[in-house]
Amino acid sequence: MFEGMDRNIKIRIGVGFVQRFLDVMLIPLMVIYFSQLYGAATAGALTMIAAAVAIGCTFLGGHLSDVRGRRSTLLVGEAGSLVAFVGMALANSSWWESGIAVYLFYLANTGLIAIVRPASDAMVIDASDPENRKAVYAVIYWSTNVAFVVGALVGAFLYSSLTELLWAAAVATAVVAAVTWLWVTETKPEGSGPAETQRNWLGSMLRGYVDVLKDPVFAKLMLGILLFTCVQVQLSSYIAVRLAEEFSPQRLFDLGFWQLDVDGVNMFGILRSISCFLVVCLALYARKLLAKTSDGRQQTAGTLMFTAGYMVVAVSNDPWLLIAAAAVFALGEIVCSPSRQALLADVVHPDARSKYMAVYQLQFRVALVVGPLFITLGTQVSSVVISLLYAVFGLCSLVLVQLVIRDRDAGRAAGAQAPLVTAGKN
Repeated sequence: MFEGMDRNIKIRIGVGFVQRFLDVMLIPLMVIYFSQLYGAATAGALTMIAAAVAIGCTFLGGHLSDVRGRRSTLLVGEAGSLVAFVGMALANSSWWESGIAVYLFYLANTGLIAIVRPASDAMVIDASDPENRKAVYAVIYWSTNVAFVVGALVGAFLYSSLTELLWAAAVATAVVAAVTWLWVTETKPEGSGPAETQRNWLGSMLRGYVDVLKDPVFAKLMLGILLFTCVQVQLSSYIAVRLAEEFSPQRLFDLGFWQLDVDGVNMFGILRSISCFLVVCLALYARKLLAKTSDGRQQTAGTLMFTAGYMVVAVSNDPWLLIAAAAVFALGEIVCSPSRQALLADVVHPDARSKYMAVYQLQFRVALVVGPLFITLGTQVSSVVISLLYAVFGLCSLVLVQLVIRDRDAGRAAGAQAPLVTAGKN
C-alpha cells in the first residue's frame, strides 16, 4: 500500500488518520457537551465562532508554511494542540469543571489544527511526483474514510467517558508531535515562499492570497470541486430530511424467520453505511484497476456515476433502488476523487502550495453552508427539481475539471518546465 512513497508522506498519512479520527470522534461530542451546559442556541453560536476561527487560522497556517516551512508549522500546531487537549481534559475533570475553560481550550485546539492542515497538504505535494500522486491520494482517501467510520463509532459509544477520551486524545497528539519532531524533514522547495519582514507579514500574506485567487486554472478547479462537494454533502442534509419526512415504513426483506422493516431514518443510516463500506473495501483496489485509465476518463465516468446516484436518491422512496443508487454514487466517488486530488497537486504553484491548499480547504466549509440551503429550497420545490439541480451541479463540475485537465495536458505537451500558473509570487 505504501510502496514507493516518501517517508514524509507515510508519516503524514498516519498522522492525518489520527487527527481526522479525533475530529470525527470529538467534535459532535463537544457540541453535545456545550448544548447540555448552555442550551442548543448558545452551542450553535459557539460552534459558529469555532468555524470562523478555523477559517482564519487556515489562512495563517498556509502563509506560515510557505514562509517559515512545513515542518516548523506542523510542530507549532501539533505541540499547541497537545497543550489544548490537556487543558480540555483538566477543565472537564472533577476538580475543575469549568465549561468556559473547556470551550477556550477547544477554540485554541480548533485553530491550531487548522494551522496544521495546509502545511500537511503541501508536504504531501512536495514529497510526491505526478507519477505516484494518484496512488498517494487513493491511500489518503481510503484512510480518511476509515477514520470517519471508526471515529464515529467510538465517539457514539463512549460519550459518557468524555474526560477519558480527551486524555486519550492528548496522548495521541503527543505521539503525533514526537513523530513529527523525530522523523519528519522539511520539504519546502528551496528558495520558495515570499520574503517578508516582521512589519509587512500581514500585507505579504494578503497579497499572496490575492494572487492565488487570481489564478484562473486553480479557480476553475476550485469551483468544479466545490460543485461536486455541494452535491456530496446533500446525503447528510436535504436527503436525510427528505427520507425522514417522505419515506414511509417499508419491509426491506422477509426471510421467513427474519423480517427487517425500515423507516426514513433507518434508510438514511443504511445509505451512509453502504457508502462508507464500499469506500473502505474498494478504494485501494480501484487505484490498481484504474492505473492505466486517463484522468479525463476517470473524471467523466466517476462524476456521471456520482451525479446519477444522487439524482435517484433525491427522488426515490424504493428501498432497494435507493441502496443501488448509493452503491453507484459511492463507486463514482471512488473513481474520480483520487485523480482529482492529484490534478489539484499538479496545478498549484510550488512557491505557494500551502496558500493554495488553505484556499482549497474553504470549499468544504462553503459546501456545508449550501447543504442547509437545499433543505430550505426543498420546502418550496419538488424533489424532482432538487434532483435536476444535482444534475446541473454535477455536469458543470465535470466541464470545469475537464477544462483544467486540458490546460494541464497542453502545458505538458508544450514541454513547459515552469508550473502552469504564476500566482503566489510577491
